[in-house]
Amino acid sequence: MQGARSKHKIIQVFMTSYNSQWREFRQSIIESDGHKCTICGASGDGVVLQVHHKKYISGRLPWDYASKDCMTLCRGCHAAEHGIIRPKFGWQYLGDEDLGDLIGNCERCGTDIRYAFYVYHENWGTLQVGTVCCDIMTETCVASDLVKYEERKERFINSKRWKIQDGVIKIRQNLFSVEIKEFESSFYIKIEESESKTKYKSFEEAKIKVFNVIESGELIEYLKKKNISMNKYIKKVKKHKEKLQETDSE
Repeated sequence: MQGARSKHKIIQVFMTSYNSQWREFRQSIIESDGHKCTICGASGDGVVLQVHHKKYISGRLPWDYASKDCMTLCRGCHAAEHGIIRPKFGWQYLGDEDLGDLIGNCERCGTDIRYAFYVYHENWGTLQVGTVCCDIMTETCVASDLVKYEERKERFINSKRWKIQDGVIKIRQNLFSVEIKEFESSFYIKIEESESKTKYKSFEEAKIKVFNVIESGELIEYLKKKNISMNKYIKKVKKHKEKLQETDSE
């Protein structure tokens, strides 16, 4: 009986020492991190802060680590790091897909989605999410920027400003005069006086190319290389408007 009491006392002394050293080490790490979660920034009253070990070494006590191997996390982010709950951050964008209609489902918030974005986390694998959730999880604007791009492209392709005449469709976009003409079942692009020799399979494919070179700035860079000033086109547009005004006043 006495031996059991002695053993129990030894264990109590060990645990008191253990807790004391861990408490001191833990507090120093939290203080070094500014008393806030190093992932989501949570701090203040009601936030439980914990110390996470980035790696574990067999046989080593929890305070026997370099400071760089430890980080302060809130309870939620700590659980996410250990794969207990899905992490809010640390996801990587993998790719995207236009489903054509609201037939997809965001695996983060459950909403119906047309544009599906695929994000990856080393502890959770791949998820299909919507635009807003992708931006939040990857901490970027990659999804919203892509959606804006696709929406602009769709409006350009279906714009009522396209005019058709003798197998040629025309539009003015960003001060440029654009023509797409059909010849022997192929489609060719002409922007101002510059005509491309590249063949396209359809009007839509050619429209997409026109949109891409204008939207990306590729056309402006091309003009700069050819030493063609944008002022030429600006003056041309002004002159055209002046002629229209003169015609209206007659």
